[in-house]
Amino acid sequence: MTFSATDAAFEGFRLTRRKPLAVLLWGLVYVLMILAVFGLIGGPIISFFAEMQRLQGAAEPSMEALQALLPIYGAFAAVLPVVFVFSAVLNAAVTRAVVRPKESAFGYLRLGMDEVRVLGVSLVLGIVFGFVSLVGWSIVGFVAGMAAVTEQGLLVLAAVLLGLAMVAGLIWLAVRFSLAIPIVVAERRFAVFDSFAMTKGRFWPLLGMAIIAFVLATIVGLLGGIVFLPVTLMTGGMEQLAQFEGAPLQEVITAAAPALIAYAVVNGVLSALQLAIMYAPFSAAYRDIKAG
Repeated sequence: MTFSATDAAFEGFRLTRRKPLAVLLWGLVYVLMILAVFGLIGGPIISFFAEMQRLQGAAEPSMEALQALLPIYGAFAAVLPVVFVFSAVLNAAVTRAVVRPKESAFGYLRLGMDEVRVLGVSLVLGIVFGFVSLVGWSIVGFVAGMAAVTEQGLLVLAAVLLGLAMVAGLIWLAVRFSLAIPIVVAERRFAVFDSFAMTKGRFWPLLGMAIIAFVLATIVGLLGGIVFLPVTLMTGGMEQLAQFEGAPLQEVITAAAPALIAYAVVNGVLSALQLAIMYAPFSAAYRDIKAG
């Protein structure tokens, strides 16, 4: 089978049509993840909404107000392991649905070595991108700072060109690593850099496929937000949590249960659809390239 970027870009829609129950189960996993995160750090989430409302009401946010957000972001960071595990399970499920379609039990959801390998590869890639971003943007920031101090036009131009080069470099890396997870799930082995060999000579088709998939996922998210807007309006939305700042978590859950459930369900459904639309194309690209 010949790899077609446009054909692979729509794999998420074909997957949703073939296995709608699986997508619903992925949405349920998202709902459980949202509820689990709220159960773990419900207090900081409420404080976050309260602080955001205070910042919106201020003409110019003070340094004290911004510093008040730091402990809240620290709480968010504390639940990242939970989010990473859920994400690994969902990413593996989407990939499995494309590269190993016969393993359809439980909506392709598993918790085994595939998920461990996906989590490991995701962490390695996160470290690689984090390191490259840190070094690259530090250089850009240094040159931009020198340009601001010296007011030299050439340094300003150099900072702009370096910034554009960083963006282009990160996009290039993302495309070259884009088939790492499909390789891990399809071949049941830990592989990070094998994606480089498979994407060689296919950068532009894969980039075009990714752009199409991103646009489609964005459209679905916008349309879904419009469709579910009445539900959000009826339940009051998550912004109402700000009024419960300092209240016991049990009281918050009891009083804001409709808003919490509506938020979890709406975001769960939309996130599952967007997950399929965004990630399935890369698995389809791996499948077609491998078959070819």
